Amino acid sequence: MVLTDGIEALKAILSCVHSDGNSKTDAYIEENNEAKLKKLCLSELTPGMLLLATDKGRNFDNEGRKLGKHACMSPLFKQDGKFDQNRACDAVLVRKVSAGCELFYIELKSDNPSGFSGQFKSTQAFMSYALHLVNVFCGIRLEITKERFVVFHTDSQDAKRRGKKQKTRFSPKDANTAESPIKFCVRNSDTVRCTEFF
Repeated sequence: MVLTDGIEALKAILSCVHSDGNSKTDAYIEENNEAKLKKLCLSELTPGMLLLATDKGRNFDNEGRKLGKHACMSPLFKQDGKFDQNRACDAVLVRKVSAGCELFYIELKSDNPSGFSGQFKSTQAFMSYALHLVNVFCGIRLEITKERFVVFHTDSQDAKRRGKKQKTRFSPKDANTAESPIKFCVRNSDTVRCTEFF
């Protein structure tokens, strides 16, 4: 199979593609646990965008069987919990740009978000690996031109508040890492336009 488009190559390699901006403009990210933030709708997906369900994707094997407590990024990794290599953030939005692609790592959390750093780092490493596979097997080099980390969370103290959490001290506008993501307060079942944070 000869592919010339990086997004199509990613779709051919990955089994965790949730939504394709070529066919859908809205996509839901959902949690199955007891979290307060169970569902979030991302709207205004456009052609050249893919939403990957990285957390849910790691819960099933290639035959569609649920792995349960053995969920992992790869069966080649140990599952002893000493490191975060088997954790994943809820979703990754991939946006094709002329120079390569932009990656937006997305995590849903409740109230005072924490514990996201390992999820982001593991997923970031996985995406580097997936893009390397696209290069090796499809001959398409997708350079990562931008990476952003976004935590959507609830706030039961101020349930009406919505939007980006403002930091109390100055930091450069583009300082965004797995340890210091953009925090965006939402309510359960809110719709957020991609353009609000990407």
